[in-house]
Amino acid sequence: MHIGHSHRKRHVYPLLAWVLAFIVLAFAVALSLVLFLVRAPYQGYAQEDVVVSIAPRTPSASIFEMLESKGVLRDWRLGIVALKIFHRGKTLKAGEYRFAGPRTPEQVVLSLVAGDVVTYRITVPEGFAADEVFTLFASQGFSTLHDYQALFPKPGELDGLPKEATTLEGFLFPDTYTVTRSMGAREILGAMTRQFARRLPDGFEQKARAQGLTLLQATTLASLVEKETSVAAERPLVAGVYRNRLRKGMLLQCDPTTIYALKRLGAWRGALARSELAVDEPYNTYVWPGLPPGPICNPGIASLRAAIAPANVSFLYFVAAGDGSHLFSADYEEQQLNAARYHKVRRAARAP
Repeated sequence: MHIGHSHRKRHVYPLLAWVLAFIVLAFAVALSLVLFLVRAPYQGYAQEDVVVSIAPRTPSASIFEMLESKGVLRDWRLGIVALKIFHRGKTLKAGEYRFAGPRTPEQVVLSLVAGDVVTYRITVPEGFAADEVFTLFASQGFSTLHDYQALFPKPGELDGLPKEATTLEGFLFPDTYTVTRSMGAREILGAMTRQFARRLPDGFEQKARAQGLTLLQATTLASLVEKETSVAAERPLVAGVYRNRLRKGMLLQCDPTTIYALKRLGAWRGALARSELAVDEPYNTYVWPGLPPGPICNPGIASLRAAIAPANVSFLYFVAAGDGSHLFSADYEEQQLNAARYHKVRRAARAP
């Protein structure tokens, strides 16, 4: 009996060894196959690229299942494997991703871990009012109009604004911004107000004080200049006219401020009537003396420079010349003659 038992043992050990070897071989083959698939390029969509939006706090498995359904991954489990092998302990970042051409699961996961989201460039023109800025971003799907409007009267919650500012108007610097779908209204507006602080002309606040203006008032003056002329050479002249009128205690009588006042009242109809110049609203400089309480748009760098370096001229008036430029004058009689010339040009343009 003892001899027979030893005989059976000699047969069992080689069998176990073969089974173990087979298991090891099968595991090695399976591992090699998985590693091959993780590094094998794949494209399961017919078009050139595919965009995938990942909401915050989406579980990893759900993300990979979505990528499989979009044709980015051959099998969602390959994403799990790639994450565990190459990026153990890392998280997948939310946002909008664009995948183009064949990609390996390893490359796909790397993009998600790195947060390589789609970026967009949005250009805010000089002279846009805050509501136009809000509409520009919201119309392209970057947050909602309501979110922007809720922040408009809360300048203290963002960086780069003077303490006396009561709204964001004037401080959303016109520039080209790189944004992503995951950015909210606060983040976008914060980037714009920080850009305002960065791009202010050198010594702006000190030069404003030399003109008898605060930072807010100088920015407000710049916004009037921005709205009154698009001719670069005229900006210091327009600023000079307003400086002279302020010094003499004259009403500024700036049409764009009346339009802004009407918009605040919800009464703007697209054309300024003479009767509307009498509207009693703090932003209407035909009725209220001095500068309006704040900017009426977001001025560009040239208008900001003009506000702190107005031309040293005696002009007190200006009127459109009919070709985009303006005629300047130092007395009311000459202003009336210039206005008559402008109306003559307009009548001639309408005649045909």
